[in-house]
Amino acid sequence: MQTQNKIRIIFIFLLCCYNLVTSAQIKKDSATAITPTITFTYLNSNDTIILNANIFDKKEKGVFAIKNAVIEFFASGDKKTRNLGQAKADEEGNAVLKLPVAKGLPQDKDGKTTYTAKFNGKDKYRPALETFTAKFARITVNFSKEDSLRFILVTATQVDRKDAIKPIQKEKIIVYVPRLFNLLKIGETDLDVAGKGKVEYPGNLVGDSLGNIIVIARIEDNDVFGNVQGQSSISWGIPKQYYLAEKPTRELWTPIAPIWMIVTLIIMLTGVWAHYIYAVIQLIKIKQISKKKPDSSS
Repeated sequence: MQTQNKIRIIFIFLLCCYNLVTSAQIKKDSATAITPTITFTYLNSNDTIILNANIFDKKEKGVFAIKNAVIEFFASGDKKTRNLGQAKADEEGNAVLKLPVAKGLPQDKDGKTTYTAKFNGKDKYRPALETFTAKFARITVNFSKEDSLRFILVTATQVDRKDAIKPIQKEKIIVYVPRLFNLLKIGETDLDVAGKGKVEYPGNLVGDSLGNIIVIARIEDNDVFGNVQGQSSISWGIPKQYYLAEKPTRELWTPIAPIWMIVTLIIMLTGVWAHYIYAVIQLIKIKQISKKKPDSSS
């Protein structure tokens, strides 16, 4: 009987030790585990849906991208969920999935689709996900001439759950043209009841060597449609090679830098080198003074 009690006491003691070790290990794992953050953006561009999930770890020292993280993308509606595919994050933490618009994307009763970017977790990283809801829309860009004026015509439509096409009304459309590093805004318009808008085309835009220029019309950060854009090209731009040959200009996007930029750079470099020269002169003077100073021991 005493032997059984001793065995029981030893067993309870070992069980308590095991629980303590397990609890300590769980606390340690919880302390070292990282919960990543995902920012999710949606763009519908010319009937191509572009899903971009940026995954990163935010620390006191800054934001660190999680390279090679595999992100899975899903589309869901009222009753079903569709797996759209997966993408691997690059050095900046961006996992991009492009898919052509096709019928069959799940929708809710309002015709909206919920897109999900999901990271299942790996090693020290916990799972994470982010969602975005948008209704499918389309923007078309056309052009017209009226007397001596040129206009950019935009038309925005939406598709409901029954695939019926309806105009998008009273939304703001912003019109851009691509430049070297970003998009240059050239105008904006509010859509009428027919889903149409018009922006006057400025006549001083430089195109490619043939004068072709791309015009982009966008609905941005909309609560219903998200980010939607349409684009088209037209030969209304000033041909680049002739423009530079006949009338050289100093712009940010041309090979010749603007005068103000050159002057600013010269002033900055002059200031830097002046400080270097001043420091060298002072060092030489200090050395000369130290040589002329009489020896106190004599």
